Amino acid sequence: MPRALRPRRPKAANASAAFARAIEMGRAGRLIAGAIAGGMALGLALLAALGPPAPPASVPPQIFAADARPGLGVTLRRCRTVTVADDACEAAWEAKRRHFFGQERRAR
Repeated sequence: MPRALRPRRPKAANASAAFARAIEMGRAGRLIAGAIAGGMALGLALLAALGPPAPPASVPPQIFAADARPGLGVTLRRCRTVTVADDACEAAWEAKRRHFFGQERRAR
């Protein structure tokens, strides 16, 4: 068809419409972009899988009431059920707190 007989296309209303038309991707462009994104995702997954393993977390040793002092475990077990104020229980719990927070070592 000769140029004079071709219908004219309307001009873009603004610069962004013209820019969008200029960067329009065809089917091949979308395939290439998808292949690049997929390749990058696969590469990152391989890097994460083959990287050095994380160091194992150290577990702090558990200190039970019986280990704190001989006889203290029996007292603490008895004091769990006591509902009234008891001087022996309060002293045992205070000794356990000091042992837990490491204040025994500093006091000596």
